[in-house]
Amino acid sequence: MNVFSHLKSKLLQPIKTLRATLFFFLLLCLSSCLFACHKEINYFDYVSELRRNVLLASDEEFSLRVYSVVKESPYSADGVPRETNVRTELWLVAPSGEKECSVSFEIDGKTHGGEMSYDQVKAEYYFACPLDIAALSSLTCSITHGETERELTAQSVLGEKTLSPEAVLKNLVTAESELFASMTDKYGFAGEIYLRLIYEDSPYYYVGVIDRSGKTNAFLINATSGKILAKRES
Repeated sequence: MNVFSHLKSKLLQPIKTLRATLFFFLLLCLSSCLFACHKEINYFDYVSELRRNVLLASDEEFSLRVYSVVKESPYSADGVPRETNVRTELWLVAPSGEKECSVSFEIDGKTHGGEMSYDQVKAEYYFACPLDIAALSSLTCSITHGETERELTAQSVLGEKTLSPEAVLKNLVTAESELFASMTDKYGFAGEIYLRLIYEDSPYYYVGVIDRSGKTNAFLINATSGKILAKRES
């Protein structure tokens, strides 16, 4: 090897090393980006309101609904999921909203309850407490409305074929893949989800997918098949 070739080799060696280093760095960045873009998103982590169980009771004068609820606090449909709290909510329709009303019930040997507030807009009495009743099949409540005392046993609307909220959301993500893809990037899901079990002659699920502007894509879903029955955007 002559002197010129030897000198050329010495000068090019750092450049080759630099190229190899840059190539390795670019491969590393590309791999990290691909991993981030394709990482598994658990959309259930973005559920900021969840109603997992509904228990119902009624007689000739009173109608009682009991909900197993998980809600964010503060509660706001702004597309941003926040820390959630477990609650039990009771709603009572009574002959009159002008009388004082209270409720008591027992769970695991402990008595819970208290005075019910009256919601003038819904024309219903309301009580809430931090209890998890998601697994209950029935709940017996003692109602005192003015001078009237009544005992109502609310039964769960859940059946053997009722899908779980997790299964319903998974089916929806598959059916509405374009919607969820448009709100998902390498950082996660840019929105929040409301998932409520409801009952009108039979159980259904309401699912609201809310983006950061507050726009909501709402779905009514069959609670046993997971089929989307209706949808709208607001």
